Amino acid sequence: MDPINRRTFSASVATGIVTATTAVAKTKVETPVGPMVGHVSFNAAVLWYRPSELGSYLLRVRDSMGDVVAEIKSDSTLAADRCVHWRVAGLQPDTQYRYEIRSSGKTIIGGQSFTTAPANDRKTKICLAFGSCASNASLALWTQMAERGATGLILLGDTPYIDSTQLSVARQKHREFLSIPELAQFIRNRPVWGTWDDHDFGKNDSDGTLPGKEKSRQAFIEYRANNTYGDQDQGIHTKFRYGPVEVFLLDTRWFARTEPSPVDADKPTLLGKQQWNWLLEGLQESTAPFKVIACGMIWDNKKNTESDDWGTYVHEREALFEFLGKNNISGVVLIGGDIHCSRLLQYPTENQVGYPIRQLIVSPIHERTIPSLNVPHPHLVHGAAIPHVWLRLEVDSSVVPATLHAEWVQMNGRKMWDLQLTEQQLTST
Repeated sequence: MDPINRRTFSASVATGIVTATTAVAKTKVETPVGPMVGHVSFNAAVLWYRPSELGSYLLRVRDSMGDVVAEIKSDSTLAADRCVHWRVAGLQPDTQYRYEIRSSGKTIIGGQSFTTAPANDRKTKICLAFGSCASNASLALWTQMAERGATGLILLGDTPYIDSTQLSVARQKHREFLSIPELAQFIRNRPVWGTWDDHDFGKNDSDGTLPGKEKSRQAFIEYRANNTYGDQDQGIHTKFRYGPVEVFLLDTRWFARTEPSPVDADKPTLLGKQQWNWLLEGLQESTAPFKVIACGMIWDNKKNTESDDWGTYVHEREALFEFLGKNNISGVVLIGGDIHCSRLLQYPTENQVGYPIRQLIVSPIHERTIPSLNVPHPHLVHGAAIPHVWLRLEVDSSVVPATLHAEWVQMNGRKMWDLQLTEQQLTST
């Protein structure tokens, strides 16, 4: 919600790993950032690093026997603000690999590892962390995620606060965020995925009509290591399967108010036709017992002067619920952030969907809460404005029926609440 103080920095102009068309000047920042493990699947991984110098960088990946399974070179260029991405394929499920980064025949990063996701059909237990609204402050919260068993992290937006569409500012803010010591330690060995909300998209309460949004997307692509970033150079939505859960990370900024809604031509869109079709197709194709649909904003009405919530576009939320019911899509849980409050809502959608839809809101990671946004709601189960909170999601398909356990965790041990569901409770009856 509320932006952090803005600072302006000079940097280069780039299109990240997609294109580069503009001559640029060398950025003044020389400190290395990373490495970071990005998207992982059962047979592939994306790794990221921003070195201090331009040049060619070799990623070497070894298996548990020490045998080299991949060597991939990638160049650090001014056009991409020095950011380097490597995509590694041909890996084995649920397997730990060691990796090192080399330059000019020398190892500059060594002793690191990552683990691939479990096979899609394997009966197993996984644990993921979700969070939104984070400053650049050093926090034990990031370490707590690892201590509580999270093997991956999903950033829901306002991670970090940028509040500008100026490319140099966005790049610098991303660098500062990924340099937080405790976060940097986590992402060296565990995958991280992300989407954005208003403050890392551009400005407070902003939508797809925001001038300069392409610069925000450019910086996001440079400084994140998702498997995909939207489609046809539009948006940043992505999805991934991690054992018994499939996560759909929505982009609720890029397309908002840019065209008529695909479900009602007389009303503005939130997701846009392209992303809407992508989401529906993905939900139909998913074989995961649990399907998490996550985004930066909340899935109801904030009841303030701002319009960036699903309550403003309730026609698309209701159409989504109708689609779930019509197609007998089970296992769906909603996650949101943004409002500097944490909440649990349960919508009475049994007749519409076939089971109650739950919304899990987690915010903020930083210390600034907004108690006025913890508004009354007829379907509110729990709600509180508490600082330094993240969501621990554990999914277990090794038991029958498969289970989902969501726990709101406060950094300093303040008691909150949790939610336990079975696969049967999220199935049409």
